Amino acid sequence: MKRTQIANWNIDVIDDGTTLLVIPIGELDVHTTPELTRALERCTNAHKVLIVDVTGLSFIDSTGLGALLAARDRVRDRLLLAGANPVVDRLLELTSTAGLFQRSAS
Repeated sequence: MKRTQIANWNIDVIDDGTTLLVIPIGELDVHTTPELTRALERCTNAHKVLIVDVTGLSFIDSTGLGALLAARDRVRDRLLLAGANPVVDRLLELTSTAGLFQRSAS
């Protein structure tokens, strides 16, 4: 597990070779999105699933959404957004992108 520390931001990446779990915590914005993008780009064809646990996000802007959409475009149906988060849900609703992501409440 690798942890990166930025003010109001942490990201954990857990990779067992078949599942890549990315757990961003804090504010996902123009300053922290590049770190998320690097983590998401670690997903290879060997991974059966890329899970992004959004539970710990306290803020997400359009750059964060863009990173999630780019990952979804790259890995298609292997991307799963996990965790309940009203901040993320509201952004997906406002941008009419909620239907583009597979979701899991757990």
